Amino acid sequence: MIQVTDFINKVDIKDSDNVNCEFEVRKKAMDFYKKYPFYEEDDWEIIKFQNSVDKYNKLKNDKEIEAYKEKSESGYKGAHLLVNKPKGIALTGDILTSITVPYKKITNVEPSLKGGKEIKGGILKGDLEIPHDLQPYFKAFAIVYYWCGNMMPTVGNFRPGRYGGDNWLYKMDIIMDYHKAGSNQNWRDWIKESWGGDLNKFITDYYFEDCFDKYSLIRKNIVSSPNGVNINSLKPSNLDILKENEHKLAKEFLINHVKVIIQRSYRIDNEFHGDWKKEEEDEVKEIFKEIFAKAGFNGGQINKMVSLF
Repeated sequence: MIQVTDFINKVDIKDSDNVNCEFEVRKKAMDFYKKYPFYEEDDWEIIKFQNSVDKYNKLKNDKEIEAYKEKSESGYKGAHLLVNKPKGIALTGDILTSITVPYKKITNVEPSLKGGKEIKGGILKGDLEIPHDLQPYFKAFAIVYYWCGNMMPTVGNFRPGRYGGDNWLYKMDIIMDYHKAGSNQNWRDWIKESWGGDLNKFITDYYFEDCFDKYSLIRKNIVSSPNGVNINSLKPSNLDILKENEHKLAKEFLINHVKVIIQRSYRIDNEFHGDWKKEEEDEVKEIFKEIFAKAGFNGGQINKMVSLF
């Protein structure tokens, strides 16, 4: 049976001294990206490059890259890239679902803290204003925020747009509609060039099986509004729906993000694909129980949420 504490320590990308880059580009995160089937081949390697992927792409050859690395006094310490030198491709990392946007929008509070690291810390320390009934939901999200299941290798940073669609569903919408022109065109081009029309392979390669209906490219909902409109951003009309009935759908919105992160972290760490078998499902349920208990849910609430696996 799974040792839950050991698992959590393994998949959590923790903070460390003398490192100030985002968590999703640290060496431990990159080691998890190398577990993705698409990047296991020997021609993909992790390199320390303490600047953005855009800066790397502007350098013309290995000589320029090495010269830059030697001279650079970076303010982005500890950053790495996933690089395929023969193909001339460099990938950075991206957080799958932001905690900053949901906190600001759902609580309607503009905190003095900025960035995911600060918001996560403020939630866990109890320093941020959160409606009482939402506190364990935000705390559960904060606990798993920097797990490997909430990160992915990408060609560049994702622009969430006006209404903060910075979550896995909105990103899947962009990826699945890669034939269309639009925002985040670099993501669309990257998907088309790497996977062509085989988006099922992309879903498997990136451990996104739990985000889609089985054997289809139909995205699962985070939550749906009463009229059936899928909620993938936090525009005002969606926020009104999420806040109704004592934040009923806001709670569902937050806990479903937590479940996806936990499930995906388990898949990545175990390089597990396909349908959940009883053994794997039972292990993930034990992880759910531990995280929900740490977040402050009572036994009845935990059993109800675990039953929705």
